[in-house]
Amino acid sequence: MDQIDTPTLFAVNLVLALILATFIWGASALLVAALAGTPIALGTIVMLSLTAKA
Repeated sequence: MDQIDTPTLFAVNLVLALILATFIWGASALLVAALAGTPIALGTIVMLSLTAKA
């Protein structure tokens, strides 16, 4: 069985952390994630596209 690569695991962990933060702190966690997390998310997408195997 193939193992999950590091950038994909990082992206999944970010999503899970956002879900957990939303449950704990409410909608303000979504606002912080939208403002601070957008560059991180875009960088993650670029990393995933660069490591993709055709």
